[in-house]
Amino acid sequence: MSTPQDGMPPVYHGVWQRTLYAGAGDEGRHIEDRTTRVIWLQTAHWHADLRVPADRPDFVGVMSLEECNREQLVWLASQTAFVGLTRIEGHFCTWHRLLDLRPGLEKDIGEMIWLDDGTLEERHPQGHYIEHWEQQPAGSGDEQVRLGPDGLPRWLQFGDHAMSIMPRPAMPETHDLLATPGSLKTSALRLRTGLEISYAQRTGDGWKIVLSTHPWREEQILPFSNVKSD
Repeated sequence: MSTPQDGMPPVYHGVWQRTLYAGAGDEGRHIEDRTTRVIWLQTAHWHADLRVPADRPDFVGVMSLEECNREQLVWLASQTAFVGLTRIEGHFCTWHRLLDLRPGLEKDIGEMIWLDDGTLEERHPQGHYIEHWEQQPAGSGDEQVRLGPDGLPRWLQFGDHAMSIMPRPAMPETHDLLATPGSLKTSALRLRTGLEISYAQRTGDGWKIVLSTHPWREEQILPFSNVKSD
């Protein structure tokens, strides 16, 4: 049996892709979502979660936050992406978000039910949603974590999958992290969207970025030499 000091049970370690969200959407309407690209990478203690809707606007020609217009910045700031510590007690899992692109006040807790050996159903404890997660082939299954000077992850790896994490710059005391993106000034939006979380897969040439909170990073190759563990 796993204790809190042991971290997450080994069956949870790996890379999970969401295949279904069913539950409350905007204005309380019921929705079913099978198109948002959602990746959850879980190590013994740390997680990274990245969610990119299928209706992402056009970022062709944009190569940095500085080149984004206001509409693009609002969209980027409205994405869901977070990194933190994971704890499971009984059949309840809690994701403690320590880096969060779109912070909120609600605690992230799910009731976890195994549908088969590689499929999880996550249920909101009060029935607000269900999510289905399928475990992805991981290759060797080796696990690496690289932390930054603040003690938070910069690189999480499981087998042939990894999450590269770049925290946003220090925020001024006047910035309201709970403010909706559309209510922020453009300069504040650029700070808010400074958090970059990128999902990469191992190739023969290096780590290829497949999905990112910064779309212009996709298809780029991270050389193996740049991502070695400390």
